[in-house]
Amino acid sequence: MWKNNELLLFAWEKKGEEMIFAAFLFIMAAVYFLYDLPDGPLVYTSVLTTALFAAAWIVGFRRWKKKCRQLSGILEEKYREIDSLPKWDTQAEQFYQELYRRTMREKAEAEEKIRKEKAEADLYYTRWSHQIKTPLSVMRLLVQEPSADQEAMRQELVKTEQYIEMALNYQKLGKEGKDLRFDHFLAESLVKQAAVRTASFFIQKKLAFVMGDGLDCDILTDEKWFVFILEQIFTNAVKYTKKGSVTVYAKEPGVVVVEDTGIGILLEDLPRIFEWGYTGYNGRLDKRSTGIGLSLVKRTCDLLGHRISVESQVGKGTKVVIDTRKEAVCAE
Repeated sequence: MWKNNELLLFAWEKKGEEMIFAAFLFIMAAVYFLYDLPDGPLVYTSVLTTALFAAAWIVGFRRWKKKCRQLSGILEEKYREIDSLPKWDTQAEQFYQELYRRTMREKAEAEEKIRKEKAEADLYYTRWSHQIKTPLSVMRLLVQEPSADQEAMRQELVKTEQYIEMALNYQKLGKEGKDLRFDHFLAESLVKQAAVRTASFFIQKKLAFVMGDGLDCDILTDEKWFVFILEQIFTNAVKYTKKGSVTVYAKEPGVVVVEDTGIGILLEDLPRIFEWGYTGYNGRLDKRSTGIGLSLVKRTCDLLGHRISVESQVGKGTKVVIDTRKEAVCAE
């Protein structure tokens, strides 16, 4: 619409300069008239200055039209690049362009963040849907038997509940801490809660669960999320431990350690075990591994402000250290 009225729009924008020029011509004519000067120089001067003003007006109009069409193209998203902005003429235009560039950069960053989150969510739910099919398939087979194995059914039900809870927790983690409720808790109490929730896994594989020393210490954390962390670590420990035990103890107040006698983790896999979707050598052996559990653990620890580290030796076991001390986080 504006293209049909370009001349009128430009004339309206320049009305101040046009009025000043008109006033200048009027004053000059008035001076010539009052002093009874010859008309020739007046006419010559008026024509010359009008011609110069008209030339400047036309040049300004052409530059203005080009700039407007560039901006119109950006507005219509023909040009998405920030560098496509026309050259600024005034300080105010420079500020507006810098504001536009900043806004576009923030928009691009937000879009990239949303794209990554969506891709991550798609990956998670794709793997999750395949993961949860296993216990459901086993339960379907068990109910078809004349005398269903109740203990086996219960174990598969626990797995299904755990997978569902993981999906719910994954969604809650995206709320950036709105679900957190910090308080002081006895480490022993939190460990027992996680142990009860994963007890069937230990029973199924006939592994010993040992509560070691130092768990009578107090830790500042969120009860629900800390139990979730322990539950995931216990589940992983059971998954990769064929015989022996899983021991939990406090190395010192505020530092909880989970140590197993499992197959261990390859040295080259250790730096990447918390990466989203990374399964490593052990995960490839276990076809049902998604590489998501430990990533959620790390994300939860970061959300709580806890520091987590892993030590492991192949064939000897793995040690997971959760440091809830405030000074440990500040020292990073």
